Amino acid sequence: MNYWIIINETEQGPYTVDDLAGMELTPATPVWCEGMPQWQPLDTVPELAELLPPVEAEQAPVEPEVAEQTEAVEITAQAETPAAPATVIYAPADAVPPGYVAVQAVEPKCPPTYLVLAIICTIVCFLPLGVCAIICSTKVRKHFSNGDYGKAARMSERTALFIILSLVVWLIWMPFSILFAMI
Repeated sequence: MNYWIIINETEQGPYTVDDLAGMELTPATPVWCEGMPQWQPLDTVPELAELLPPVEAEQAPVEPEVAEQTEAVEITAQAETPAAPATVIYAPADAVPPGYVAVQAVEPKCPPTYLVLAIICTIVCFLPLGVCAIICSTKVRKHFSNGDYGKAARMSERTALFIILSLVVWLIWMPFSILFAMI
C-alpha cells in the first residue's frame, strides 16, 4: 500500500512501508493513503505505528515548526465527529492536502461610511433624515478604530437606511411640491 506524508509543510509520496521505515518520522507526522477519509497522525495507523522508535518516559514535547511564509494559510482537518479536536497546520497556500480545509486569516475591513451620499441627501433631499445619516456615518470609523466591528457595521447599515429613507421621502414629496407650485 502507498502512503503520502507531510514533512516541513510539504506533501511527499507515495511511499511504501519499507520506504517509510528508513525515514525519521514522529508520531504526529500526518499520513494519508487511499481509503482514509482524512490525514491522520502516523501513530494512529497500526501498520505504520510499528515504525516508530520506543517512546522514552521523560521526553520533552516537540514544538511544531512554523515556516515563515509571506502567504500562509491555516489548514484545519475536517473532524469526523463534532467533539473530535481538529489538527491545525500552517502551510503555504498551494499545499492543502486532501481531507483538509484551507482557512485564510483575513483582517476586518472598515465598512463603508457613505458620508458623501449622506451630505448630498441632506442638501438635496430630506434634511432631517440626511442629518441622521451624517451622524451615523461619522460613527462608523470611530467604532471600527475602537475595535467594535459589529457596531461599525450596524452604523454603516443605518447610514444606508437613512439615505434610502431620505430619497424615498423626497420622491414622495417632490410631485406634491410641483403640484402646489402650479396652483
